[in-house]
Amino acid sequence: MIEKLKMDTTMLENMLVQQELLFSHAKQLNLSVDSMKSVLEDLCERISTIMDCERVSIWLFNEDWTVLIAQNIFSTRTRSHKSGQKLNSNDFPTYFKAIQQERTLAVDNVHTNSVVKELKKDYFQDEGINSMLDASIILSRGIGGMLCCETKKDRIWSSLDKIIIASITDMIAFVFNRLHRIETEKHIYALAFTDTLTELHNQHSYTNLVNQQINDFKHSDKGVIIYFKIDQFTHIQGVLGHEIGEQVLKETAKRLRRFFPEPAITARLGFDHFIIFSPVEFGNVTGHLYLTQLLDVLKQPMDICGQEVFVTYSYGLSFYPDHFTSAREGIQTSQVALETSSKKSSREAQGIFNPDMQVNMEKTMFSEMNLRNGLNQNEFHLYYQPQVNGSLGELVGFEALIRWQHPERGLIFPSDFIELAESTGLIIPLGEWVIKEAFTQLKRWEKKFGSHLTISINLSPRHFLHPDLPSYLIKCAQETGVVTKKLVLEITENVALEDFHAVKDRMNELNCLGFEISIDDFGTGYSAFIYLQHFSVQQIKIDRQFISGLNEDPKSEAIVKTIIELGNRLGLQLIAEGVETKMQSDRLKELGCFDMQGYYFGRPIPVDEINKQMTSILKNGKVFLPTLDLSK
Repeated sequence: MIEKLKMDTTMLENMLVQQELLFSHAKQLNLSVDSMKSVLEDLCERISTIMDCERVSIWLFNEDWTVLIAQNIFSTRTRSHKSGQKLNSNDFPTYFKAIQQERTLAVDNVHTNSVVKELKKDYFQDEGINSMLDASIILSRGIGGMLCCETKKDRIWSSLDKIIIASITDMIAFVFNRLHRIETEKHIYALAFTDTLTELHNQHSYTNLVNQQINDFKHSDKGVIIYFKIDQFTHIQGVLGHEIGEQVLKETAKRLRRFFPEPAITARLGFDHFIIFSPVEFGNVTGHLYLTQLLDVLKQPMDICGQEVFVTYSYGLSFYPDHFTSAREGIQTSQVALETSSKKSSREAQGIFNPDMQVNMEKTMFSEMNLRNGLNQNEFHLYYQPQVNGSLGELVGFEALIRWQHPERGLIFPSDFIELAESTGLIIPLGEWVIKEAFTQLKRWEKKFGSHLTISINLSPRHFLHPDLPSYLIKCAQETGVVTKKLVLEITENVALEDFHAVKDRMNELNCLGFEISIDDFGTGYSAFIYLQHFSVQQIKIDRQFISGLNEDPKSEAIVKTIIELGNRLGLQLIAEGVETKMQSDRLKELGCFDMQGYYFGRPIPVDEINKQMTSILKNGKVFLPTLDLSK
C-alpha cells in the first residue's frame, strides 16, 4: 500500500511538472486563428505523453451542441495530425448525452461499454482503440467541447487520471477562452475604428487621427477637409438593389483612398457620406484643379456585376485654420458647406464654408428647440380627412394629419417641420404622440359611432424601423382597448430604401400583431412593384398626381387602371387620394376603385368639427355623407 502511494505521488508530481510546462507554454503563446493549428498540435503531443495514450483529440461543439468537430487528432502510431472530422448527435445520441452530463467519461473497454457502443463500428476500429477517457472543455460561455485520450490496451482509469485530465481541459479552456477574447478584442477594435463595409476609417478613428495631425502642425501649416456625398444614392440603391449599392460604396472608397494616399485621412461617416482630411494647401488654382481631377476620376463609370453604373458626387470644403481648429469643427463646417450648396443643386453641388453659414445653423438649432417646446406644450393637433366608400357614400375611416398650432406663427403644416423633426430625432416622440392620440380618438369614436371606423397615420422611415415601435403600438392598443386592425400604418415607398431586409422583417412583425400596412403615394417611386412582390402590405393609396389626370391625360388614366387591376388581383385594398371632382369619383368607380379621399369628400378638419358632422349624419350605426348623392 505504501509503495503504491509513493508511486502515485511520484506520478502526480511528474504530471504536475508536465502540466506546469503546458500552462507556461500556453500563457506565452501569441495566439491567433492562424497560429491555433500549431498550438493544438503541440498540445495534443504533450498530452499524449502526460496521459500515456496512443491517440489524443480535441473537439469543439457547434452552437447548438448537436455536432462535435475535431480541432486536432494526434496519433502516436503515425505521428500525424488531422482535423475536421465530425460526430453528429443523431448518429451517437447515447454518447452525446453522457458527455454532456458528466465532467469525465471513463471507458475501460469500449467493446463492452454501452455508452460508446455507437462509436465501435467506425470510430475505434481504424486505430484499434480499446479504452478511452474523455473530459469536458468548459469555456466561459458553457461546455465547449471534449478532450479525448485513447489507448490500444485495456486500461482501468484511476481517480488520479480523471483529476489530471480534468485539470488539462482547464488549460485547454484557457487557450480557447484566450483566443476568443483576442478575436473579440480585435473585432471590437475594428468596429471602434473601422468602417466594416469599406475598410476606411470610421468617424471615431478619423477624429482621433485628424486631431493628432493638427496638434503636430507647425504655425504655417494648412489643411483642408472635403466632405463628399454620393448624389441621390437612395435612388441608385432602390433601382439597382442593396448589393450593388454596397459595391458602389466600396468602389468609391477605393478611388478616394487611391487619390488621397497618406498622410491624408479618408473615412466613411455613414451611408453615402465620406470625408477626407489633407494636410496641404487647397485654397489655390492647383488645389481646385486637383479636386476637378478627382471628380473626373470618381465620375468614371463603375463596372459592377457586369453593369455600368454612373455616379455623381457633391462636396463641401472647409479650410484649416481659417474655418476649423479641430476635427469635429472641420466635419461640421464642411458638412454645412455641402448642405448649403445642395439646397441650390441636388447633383454635383460644390460649396466652400463661410462664416455666414453659421447663422443658418443657429436658426436651425432655434427651430429644433422651438419644435421640442411645441411638443412639450401640447401645441400639436391631429386633423382628420374622411375616407369614403364612393359607391355607397359611407364613411369608412380617416387619415390623421398632424398640424402645429404655433402661438406666434399660427397653424403650421407638416412640410414646414417634419424634415427638421427627422434630422433631429424628434420624429420619434412626435410619431409616438400621433399613435397615442389616434388610438385615443378611435376609442372615443367607437363609443359614439361604433367600431367600423379606421384611422390611418403616417410613419416616417426612421420611426418605422425604430426598435421600440412594435411594443409602443401594442401598449397603446392595450391601454385603449382598440383592436390593432383599426389603426392603419402608412409608409412611403422610399422606406424600403433604408434597409430592405429590416423593412421586410418589420412589416411581417407588425402584421403578426394585427396591424395593416398601407403604401402612401403609390406609383411615384422606383420600387412600387418591388413592394408588392416582396413586402406584406394590405393597402395601397394611388397618388393624387395620377388622379388629377383622369379624363384628361391618357397616360395617367392608364397608370391608374393598371394599379387598380393589379391591386384587385392581389386582393389589396385600394384608396384613391386627391379626388376633387365628381367626374374623378365616377371614373374611379368605373375602373373598380371605390374607396377614396380628397377635397370632394372633405378637407382635413379638427376633431371637434368631425364630431359635429358625424353626430348629424349617423344612420343605423353607419355614417353617410348626405351632402353628396354618391349612391346614384
